Amino acid sequence: MQSNQADVVVVGGGLAAHRAAIEACSQGAEVIMLEKMSEIGGSTVLSGGSFAFAGTELQKRNGVDDGPEKLRRDLIEVGGGQSDASLVDLYVREQLSEYEFLVSRGVTFNSLQSSSGQSVPRTHSADPRKVLDTLHAELKRTRGARVVMGARAMRLLGDARDGGLHELVVDVGGRREVVRAGHGIVLATGGFSRGRDLLRLVVPELCDALPGGGPGNEGDGLKIAWEHGAAFADLGYVKGTFGAYVEVDPKDPTTRPLLPVYRGAIAVNREGLRFTDESQSYKTLGKACLQQESARAYQVFDDRIMSQSVDHVPSFDFRAAERKGQIVSADMLAALAAKIGVDPARFAATVAAYNEDAKAGVDRQFNRRTLVHRYGSIVGIEKPPFYAYPCTTAIHSTYAGLRVRDDMTVLNVWGEPLAGLYAAGEVVGGFHGVAYMTGSSLVKALVFGKVAARSALGGRR
Repeated sequence: MQSNQADVVVVGGGLAAHRAAIEACSQGAEVIMLEKMSEIGGSTVLSGGSFAFAGTELQKRNGVDDGPEKLRRDLIEVGGGQSDASLVDLYVREQLSEYEFLVSRGVTFNSLQSSSGQSVPRTHSADPRKVLDTLHAELKRTRGARVVMGARAMRLLGDARDGGLHELVVDVGGRREVVRAGHGIVLATGGFSRGRDLLRLVVPELCDALPGGGPGNEGDGLKIAWEHGAAFADLGYVKGTFGAYVEVDPKDPTTRPLLPVYRGAIAVNREGLRFTDESQSYKTLGKACLQQESARAYQVFDDRIMSQSVDHVPSFDFRAAERKGQIVSADMLAALAAKIGVDPARFAATVAAYNEDAKAGVDRQFNRRTLVHRYGSIVGIEKPPFYAYPCTTAIHSTYAGLRVRDDMTVLNVWGEPLAGLYAAGEVVGGFHGVAYMTGSSLVKALVFGKVAARSALGGRR
C-alpha cells in the first residue's frame, strides 16, 4: 500500500463502509477503506434494494401518512421488544436525513411498497448496485480517500484500556502489513451468512438453509473484535429468510425472496396444509419453513395477486419469476395441486377454509388478519388462473453481531468501550431483535456508518 496510516480505517466495501468513508472525508479526514474481495458490494448489491424510510416526499406524494412515531412502534414491535431502544431511536432520528443524502446524489427510488414489518407502505425501492456505484464513484473522486481491494483484515493490535485499538494487521496479496488509524477503526465487514464455523456454533439448524449473502460474509469483523473481548447481541435471534426459490440459479445466485404472501398469498407445506400466519416477518416465516418436510413451502395465490406484480422490485416481481419458470400455474386448484405434488383434496380444503375466513376478515387457524404486519386485509384466493411458487429458507443475512453504544463504539462483555473501535452495518447486533422490518438493514447501514465515522473522528490520538 502507498501509505499504512490514515485518520480513519474502514474495513469492508458495502453500503455501511462507503457511508462511513464518505462521512469521514466530508469532515476533512484521510480514509483508507479495506475490502478483502476483488470488488466492492458485499451483501448490499445482492439485496432487494429496499430502504425503510418514514416521512419522505415519495410517501407524501402517494398519500401515505408516516412518521417517526409509527416507524419506531413498528421497529420495536417487529423486534419483539428485544431491540436496543437507543439504536432504534438513533435510526428513527437520522433515517430521513439519509433519504435526503441519497436523493441529493441522484438516487432514484422507483416505487413505494408495503413490506414485512410495516404498518404503512414504507419500502422505497432502488437498484442497490446503482446506489453503491454512485457512492463508490463519489468516494474515488474525494481527496483523502483510498480504497484497497484484496486486503483482508486479520487482527487488531493494541490494548483497549491502554491507548486503544488503532492498528490492524492486514493481508494484502499474501503479504502481512500493519495499518494504523490515527482516530479510529470502523468495522463494516457484514454478517456471517457464509461463515460455516460461526453458523454451526450459533445456529446449527441454519446450516441446512440455502447459502446466500455476500461471498465475503464470513464473520471476520466478529472474530477480530471477539479476540479483544467484544460483546455480542441478538445471536439467539439469527434466522433465515423465507421466499427463496428452491433451487439456486447459477446465473443469479442471490437467493432474493419472492413474497406474494404479503399481497395475500398463503403458504402451504408438502402436505397441502398452511403452517403459520403469513403476515409475519419473513424471518419468522423462514424459521417456520425450515420445520416443514424438506424445508419446502409453496406460496399459493391467484390472478388478482399476480396482477399486482411490480417490475424490477425483486420481492414483488412475480412476472419475472414466472418468466424464469419458477412459478407453476393452472386454471383449477386440483390441477395446481397435481403439478406441485400435494394431495388435491387436502389442498382444496385448505384453500376453501381460508377463503371462507377471508370473508370474515380473520383466519381461524392462525389468526391472520392483515396482508403484512398491520397493513391491509386478508383476501380470498378465488380468481383463476392459480399459481404456486415453490420456495424455501435462505441464510443471506444474519442481523446479529457486535454490541455497540448508540455512537457505534464497540463494547466488551462488561459493557465497557473498546477504545478506538467502532462498527456499522450488518456486523452490529442489538438493533433488530427477534425479527426484521424490510428495508431497515440498508438504512441502518447508512445511519450507523455515518455515526461511526463521526464518533471515530472524536478519538484522535
